[in-house]
Amino acid sequence: MSAPFQTIDTMTETEPLLGSHTVKPAQHPKKLLVCIVCAVFLLSADFGFFMASAPQIAVYEDIICRNYQATLHGAGNDTLTPPGFNPCKSEVVQGELALVIGYQNTFDVVPGLVLSLPYGVLSDHWGRRPIIYLSMLGILLGEIWVRIVCLWSSVIPLRMVWMSSIFKIIGGGDQVLTAIAMVIVAEVFSEDERATALFRLQSCVQIAEILATPLSAYLMTFGPMFPYMLSICIIVVGCTPALFLPETLKHTKETLVDRESPEQDSEGVQSQPPSKRPMLQEITRQFNEFVQSTRFIWTDFNIFLMVFVMFVTMMSRQCTNLLLQYVSKKFDWSIGRASLLISLRGIFALVTYLVIMPILTFLAAKYFNLRGKRSDHFFSKGSGLLCIIGLAIISIAPTPAILIGGQVILSIGSSFVISTRSLATSLVQPDHAATLYSAIAIAQGVGTLVSGPLFAKLFQLGMHLGPAWTGLPFLQASLFFAVAVTALWNIRLGPSPQANDEEQEQEPLLSQ
Repeated sequence: MSAPFQTIDTMTETEPLLGSHTVKPAQHPKKLLVCIVCAVFLLSADFGFFMASAPQIAVYEDIICRNYQATLHGAGNDTLTPPGFNPCKSEVVQGELALVIGYQNTFDVVPGLVLSLPYGVLSDHWGRRPIIYLSMLGILLGEIWVRIVCLWSSVIPLRMVWMSSIFKIIGGGDQVLTAIAMVIVAEVFSEDERATALFRLQSCVQIAEILATPLSAYLMTFGPMFPYMLSICIIVVGCTPALFLPETLKHTKETLVDRESPEQDSEGVQSQPPSKRPMLQEITRQFNEFVQSTRFIWTDFNIFLMVFVMFVTMMSRQCTNLLLQYVSKKFDWSIGRASLLISLRGIFALVTYLVIMPILTFLAAKYFNLRGKRSDHFFSKGSGLLCIIGLAIISIAPTPAILIGGQVILSIGSSFVISTRSLATSLVQPDHAATLYSAIAIAQGVGTLVSGPLFAKLFQLGMHLGPAWTGLPFLQASLFFAVAVTALWNIRLGPSPQANDEEQEQEPLLSQ
């Protein structure tokens, strides 16, 4: 399960796949309404998603464990069970649990990866709100289906939760919902205001994560199914503010007409508006334009390396989905207790974004004259090293205290996502930025597809090799980050830009 709005970089990376016809007016008559509605929507809907995260793992584990015990009894092997043995933490149960979750995360990515462009074109034809409503409907139907499978697990095999991704064909799932929301923000807020708006919206996500996780852990003391079913009610309620979102496409088209009308009068020829073209023709045109415009990615070594870095790090970040299961297995914790690590991660990530990084950026500029892309390059390498260390500590931690220390280090290194994206943005011409983000979105989508099954298999292999190898997925993720940091070290920034260029290059750090 993944919340529809989790990271700012997800927003940014998906935007270009949804069409390039949006115009960003300086002012919008309903800017305040959009800001309030999006904030309430994020806080409440993501609260429900984060509340469901740990209970879902616990419910899956209970179902798999119950079926496993039934198999033991049926085979007459229950008398061979050693004293103190917990069948729910056995290699068979935990391996199946990792497999179910890994493939579910993988299948959930497919609709958005395939349908981002078609739904983006539809949003240019129908408007933003219809696509948002379709996306919410598909996500809600998928969540309801998963809970139906869990309630009737004695009749429906648990692996049928993989079918929830089919419902996300309606609206494209989380990726399309996030991207359309980003388009709305881009249309409503000016370029100078957009960074502040995105950070405020991201803060809502972090607050939801920090508050929902401990509440979920407490409610799990009454059984995991109670908060799991309660979460879907909160998600439904949280989606209702989106019904009050104003349609921004009409205002954008009016602005576009106002800007283009003088040129059309002087030329005497009026090109066919995108909204009037047949949808299939528009999809084909955008796809062909994307293919033609991506040549610079493969011919520029720096840009190719940055896309590769995004692909590798997305694979590494997916291993954190195994954190609750890994901690529960390694230290024999309940899922509810292990879920408190999620709140810890959210707290330190929020502190990193709002306190640590602004202070370090200021000090680097004042005392080391690191600005713009040089600052991004420096902090990308530094935060990448923290991620390597944090993941390595988590993989071998012999005690909970050491593991928590590794989690804190990893959370502080989470700024890697923003600094690397800012660096990638500063390495291309402004008119190539949208294409770069599209390429990154595809690379990260493929990384997610590969990483789900990969880490599930590594977790199974680690349990088979013995307790010391249970953290094998995190060790592999640490190695992936080492590859990414090595690639970053080979980036060549060229001559130092002028001061005014440096000031412009600092903007992407905030606008991702």
